[in-house]
Amino acid sequence: DLSRNGLKKSLLHLGESTSYTYLNVSHNVFTSFPFNDAWRELETFDLSNNNIFQKIPENLAPLSSLKDLFISNNYFYGSVPNSIRSLVRMERLHLDHNALYGTIPDDILSLVRLRELKLSHTRQGRQCFHHLWECSMIIKDYKGGDLCCYRNDGTQVCADESKVEIEDPDICLTPEIYGTIPVGFSNTPYLRVLELSNNALTGNIPPEIGALSRLEVLDLTNNTLTGSIPSALGALADATVLLRGNEMIRGQST
Repeated sequence: DLSRNGLKKSLLHLGESTSYTYLNVSHNVFTSFPFNDAWRELETFDLSNNNIFQKIPENLAPLSSLKDLFISNNYFYGSVPNSIRSLVRMERLHLDHNALYGTIPDDILSLVRLRELKLSHTRQGRQCFHHLWECSMIIKDYKGGDLCCYRNDGTQVCADESKVEIEDPDICLTPEIYGTIPVGFSNTPYLRVLELSNNALTGNIPPEIGALSRLEVLDLTNNTLTGSIPSALGALADATVLLRGNEMIRGQST
């Protein structure tokens, strides 16, 4: 446990061991940190509450022993990789309060042991950049894909292609988790916490969420969900269900 030590440089020597099962470096001031492929026995990995600005690795398969992954309250950007499905032992997945964008991959629903999923507070608002150097490119050279630009304070903001707007001479980015809530939560019967608030999710609430008999918290506040509140949610009598901030949802206020 190396938490709360004011550490700010990645501890590369940690990669020399392959026998870790627990690694907590939360509440430090790291700006980056490796996901070491050698940590094949690692079960708990806590990077929360740092200043980490990097993408979640595309290949998570070497970390398939993970049960708990906490990266909340950082600046992780990019999409949630499809390789998340390789974390077959995952129980607590906390990705909230980052700069992630894109859609929620269906692959998350293949994590049958999942008990907590926190993927909230990604909405950063539309941000425009007026100078070409802020985005390290000439507008006519943009051919699609993810794009990052620099704010005045030197920090970066990134978005995927669907949230990049070219308004010559400006480039505007709207980084956020968007799209519909994936269908298939019946595959995660042990789920107790589902937090997807403060994103840009659209569409209807999947009725099968109401069949999650162990659910204790369902937080979908401050999205742009539409349709009616599924009657199936009435089965969640012992859960805290939060839906406010979705003005287009029809039904009883919750």
